[in-house]
Amino acid sequence: MKADKVLIACGIFKDEINFLLERKRGLAGFKVIWLDAGLHSDLKLLESELSSAIDIAKNIGKVDVKILYGNGCLPQIKSIADSKGVHIIPTKNCLSAFLGEEKSIELEQNNTMLMTPTWVRVWPANMKRFFGWNEVDFRMNLGRYERILVLDSGVNSLTEDEILEFFDLVQVPIEFMNLNLDHFDNMLNRLLE
Repeated sequence: MKADKVLIACGIFKDEINFLLERKRGLAGFKVIWLDAGLHSDLKLLESELSSAIDIAKNIGKVDVKILYGNGCLPQIKSIADSKGVHIIPTKNCLSAFLGEEKSIELEQNNTMLMTPTWVRVWPANMKRFFGWNEVDFRMNLGRYERILVLDSGVNSLTEDEILEFFDLVQVPIEFMNLNLDHFDNMLNRLLE
């Protein structure tokens, strides 16, 4: 497939980006290179994977390369993007990409941890992979939270079994809030145009 634009993005956005691209633009002319969600837990690995993805994108040919990754996930991400001549959207992390910075901060009040369905699915494996956590570690590290608020766009919602399994692991009440994708879609439009 010939691509005019290549988007390098964190896998945390995969469901929502695919939904928005298919719904509004079609996939013609776009190639997406996905990086594993959770790489920000190992900054050297993230830097290496990002640099490699940029090189792969640039080898495709004359394409416009864009990055959708939180600036807070890799402190030097902007300098890497600038040095390789690619564009990055200024966003702190995936949650502020979905909500905006102010709304993200507002929802995190009262000891609330924000997640998306994708985070619920990948987070336990990432904590085991990068930090070697077991069930006790999950409960100790999340014990400071009053609740986990899952921001659900409806694109790929959690099943009841996934919710119960996650609750059994973390032992923190899980609540849900509908996630309107307008902010994320506007940000994606700015990045891709």
